[in-house]
Order: sequence, then C-alpha cells, then structure tokens
Amino acid sequence: MVLTSEERAARVLESFEGTETLHGLEALIASAIREAVEEERRGVRTTLGLCIQVFDRILDLSGLPGDLRATMRACRGLCLTSQAEGEPVSPPCPGGS
Repeated sequence: MVLTSEERAARVLESFEGTETLHGLEALIASAIREAVEEERRGVRTTLGLCIQVFDRILDLSGLPGDLRATMRACRGLCLTSQAEGEPVSPPCPGGS
C-alpha cells in the first residue's frame, strides 16, 4: 500500500503525539515562519522607502507636467500609507484613553 504525502505526514505527527519532541518541533516551525515573515516585511519596508525617495526626487524636478506630478504624489502617498500600515501598532489602553 502506497501512502499519500498527507498520510505519511499524519503518521509522522502521530508518532510524536504526546511527546516533548512534538512541542519542540512545533516551536521550531513557528519560529522559522516568524523569521521568514519578518524578513519579508523588512524587504517590503525597504522597497517602500526606496520608492518614496525616488518619488521625492522626481517631485523636486522643475517642469514636471501637472498630471505626472499628481500621479507621483498619489504613488508616494500610497507608499507612505503602506509603510505606516506595516508598523507595529500599540494595543489600545483600557478604558479607551
């Protein structure tokens, strides 16, 4: 009988059930996922920052047509908003203050 990937994975997990090894494995996987996500976020923040710098330099140019200037400002604003959304937010204080 040939097992599918899912069945093999389930059997491996079953063999670890109730052991400290399973908890250690879960912790390692969770840690690796957190690290990968944070690395990706750093890359996105860096890219957004570079885009903002380029838009700022373009907006400093004289003779830029109005429609292109408006487009650059809109794109810069979107980058700033996206960058701010990626920042950690403090939880609200109890009582709403």
